[in-house]
Amino acid sequence: MFRFSALSVILVSLAATGCANYASYPPLEGEASIDQATHAPIPEVIATAIEWCVAREDFRSQQEPVIFSLPASMGDAAHAAVAEQLKLNGLETDASRTDGIEIRSVRMFGLKAMVDMTVPRGTSPAQLVTLELQSYVFQPWHVVASNRWRFNEEQLKRTSAELQQASAESGS
Repeated sequence: MFRFSALSVILVSLAATGCANYASYPPLEGEASIDQATHAPIPEVIATAIEWCVAREDFRSQQEPVIFSLPASMGDAAHAAVAEQLKLNGLETDASRTDGIEIRSVRMFGLKAMVDMTVPRGTSPAQLVTLELQSYVFQPWHVVASNRWRFNEEQLKRTSAELQQASAESGS
């Protein structure tokens, strides 16, 4: 009897891990992609990341609707799914503007996820942030780690332009 129940547990565990999400959105070259960004858990992961930013970053007013944008390839249906998830959690959104939190990418690793985003900082340059999220079976997603990068968009653009210019001058 014990062998049968132990074998059953092992088989169920293997089957569950075979169904886990391992993907990136927008898809990386040669990587698996999430076919439907509107399907769970993508909207929940993005909404949790946005809620984390709203709670911890210096926004103009916490009472204003949350403004966010997704990668263009995710489409309007994904934006609506994330907005609906935020609404369920008590946050109103404004789809008419795009000058808010910018989701750059979402990477899924089973019950772990990473979200790269650009967060507005008032008069300061936008802050690049990477969040690591975790979920457990039948539990909501939550942020377990954050990294606020020491460089910003302006520095990245300037460095990229300098490298391209140096490459063109050297003929490489």
